[in-house]
Amino acid sequence: VPGSEFPANVGPVVKQNSRLSPLAWARAAASANPAGSSSQPLTEGSPFQGAPYECCAVVGNGGILRDSGCGPEIDRAQFVIRFNLPPLSFAADVGTKSSIVTMNPSILHARFRGLGRWRRPFAEAVGAYGAALLLVPAFSFAAYTAVSFQALYTLEDFGSPARTLFMNPEYLARLDGHWRSHGLRPNRLSSGFMLVSSALEMCRHLTLYGFWPFPSDPEARPLPHHYYDNQPPRSGVHAMPEEFTRYLGMHLQGCGPRPRATRYGGGVAGCGGPSYGRGRLLAGPS
Repeated sequence: VPGSEFPANVGPVVKQNSRLSPLAWARAAASANPAGSSSQPLTEGSPFQGAPYECCAVVGNGGILRDSGCGPEIDRAQFVIRFNLPPLSFAADVGTKSSIVTMNPSILHARFRGLGRWRRPFAEAVGAYGAALLLVPAFSFAAYTAVSFQALYTLEDFGSPARTLFMNPEYLARLDGHWRSHGLRPNRLSSGFMLVSSALEMCRHLTLYGFWPFPSDPEARPLPHHYYDNQPPRSGVHAMPEEFTRYLGMHLQGCGPRPRATRYGGGVAGCGGPSYGRGRLLAGPS
């Protein structure tokens, strides 16, 4: 990004960092929209023109957030990241402000029938986040590329203020390689861990909410898996407890996020902590 230290290859695919050929883009787009579209899925430069942001909140979906009262604190952040189209009906606990919302393409099949016939429910669901950036790993699995383009076209067709961005597969591969070289080797990094890593490169002050991967709170009271339901995770895919120890390790080193784990965090200000830098630990992926 001209005039900024912020790396253009963090997160989304843009014209500056794409190595996908025009033919590859055309094939993927045509398979999703045979009638043709005027859509331009590649933007000229990074969509994060305001980076580095002074204060960011990364909001996980952990059950620890239920009855936390963290909503107003989250909404005071300059930049807010959320995951997998979470419900905002718990505003007192999770807030409503949304700058980035991620979406695993599998959600399009599980919740919206692959956008094959009824598309309005998807457009309305995304509409709850206003003009947020919808960040999609469209190229992580070939089977999900076409439906990811369908999501982009659906939001355009319904005039959604949200913008669909595709995550850069090269960046994700380098991020995975970086953490594997540091001993973190799950089958797949969670989307939360990926975006926390990216946020460290975008934010001067970073606070995590809802990243508590345990079945009970610090006082041994049982918790639902998510703040909005108790659906268990798929076994053997992610290593959430190990990722949590990495967050704590980075925080203790002074170069990582500040976790807010408890339901009653004692009134800690959302942006009052020291500056943790902009992801120097992640020099490899950047």
